Amino acid sequence: MEITGNFAGNGQGGFLMDKTKIIITISILLVVQVAIWYQLNGQLVWKWFKTHPAFLSLLGVPISYALITATRIGYEGFGALWPIKLLSFSLGMISFPIMTWIMLGEGITLKTGVSMTLGLIIMIIQVVL
Repeated sequence: MEITGNFAGNGQGGFLMDKTKIIITISILLVVQVAIWYQLNGQLVWKWFKTHPAFLSLLGVPISYALITATRIGYEGFGALWPIKLLSFSLGMISFPIMTWIMLGEGITLKTGVSMTLGLIIMIIQVVL
């Protein structure tokens, strides 16, 4: 199946991407990645998070709902599922080091910076090509 320009294969010929839905999808996925960072790593920042893992596990419900919503909107926007997975992965690769730097003061090494750049390239490929 050929994929060209602003088209993504969906098994039914070409599909014009809906940029508004793609922007909404990226926004939801970014918020989810940040929420997941706090859910999993907040225990390293705040004592309360460390002593209340059961409460933090309940955040999995709204996080899952947001991911389900992002998948639906993203599929409507791309007409394919793979771009959503790759965007989510890339947003995690970019947001995690930034959050870790801001919240824990861990520096961004050359290796991490290159990985973040590769994540950005993957995002560009999925949205632009």
